[in-house]
Amino acid sequence: MQGIDTTEGLRLSGTDLYFDATKKVPLSFISNANIVSLPNHKKIIATPETIKLLGNKIKNSVVLSCPYNKPFTLGKTQIELIPSGYILGGAQIVVEEDGKRLVYTGDFKLRYSKTAEYIEMRRCDTLVMKCIYGLPKFSFPESEVVMESILDFIRETLSAGKIPVVVVDKMGKAQDLITHLGDRSFDMCLHPTIVKVLKLYEELGVKFPYYENLKRKNIKNKVVIIPPYFRGSNFIENLQNKKVCVVMGWSMDNGAFVRSAFKADVAFPLSNHAGYEELLQYVDVAKPKEIFLVDGFSVEFARTLNKYGYNAKPLTSPTQLNLF
Repeated sequence: MQGIDTTEGLRLSGTDLYFDATKKVPLSFISNANIVSLPNHKKIIATPETIKLLGNKIKNSVVLSCPYNKPFTLGKTQIELIPSGYILGGAQIVVEEDGKRLVYTGDFKLRYSKTAEYIEMRRCDTLVMKCIYGLPKFSFPESEVVMESILDFIRETLSAGKIPVVVVDKMGKAQDLITHLGDRSFDMCLHPTIVKVLKLYEELGVKFPYYENLKRKNIKNKVVIIPPYFRGSNFIENLQNKKVCVVMGWSMDNGAFVRSAFKADVAFPLSNHAGYEELLQYVDVAKPKEIFLVDGFSVEFARTLNKYGYNAKPLTSPTQLNLF
């Protein structure tokens, strides 16, 4: 059975199938829509939700829409997409042949999200896993706990007659936060890029509370929600009587640095990626014979897994891996 060729990204050897390829390839599985730029692949495999959210980024590609839990074949290999819990439409890919199973996770998390499908985990022989937060210090608190802390910040800011400005990624965390704020009847003004994503989510069946587009004349007594790149804009810089919070997973490690980088009063450790304990839990459920780790602290997390008796390796250099 095929292995993984990493000479030019992650490719199922013996096929044209790549996993989240960053260079133009004949065929790539795209695990989620939270991608800044996407190469002009000849063909892509993704969930219908990811395809919808990607929009014009894939207008020149042949699109193979694959819903969750609908296996199909690629040659003699069976392919299936299952939820990753990352954002709406986020998926893992399951590859099976000759009684062996490989799972590539892409970005994932085990914590609950109000606006994304809950993750599905499969036992497998080989696990190719993203481990961005593969250190013990990145053991995230429950999302609901962090959300309540954010809401407390907003309440206190509004009670003091100030404008709460929340800096958050436009896709994934923003949708969860907006849902929570709506549940507590807060009024919101959203940056246009966040509104654009919400409209796509709504077309995919996700319902949101009432919100308004961000305009200087309508921000009084409202929560202002912006993407990170807009923090340094003249609009926000010139906004008087404001208090700023940033919502970012990296603040779990160095909140002072994150606060300084975004000129924020407070930082909250909310992430759409799996934290350290979630990575361990996933491995415990999957029980793979071999584990290959990509991104983040892959070297350090491989050492941890090996101490627990797993056969884990970081994919840090080009190599040909015989996974099956």
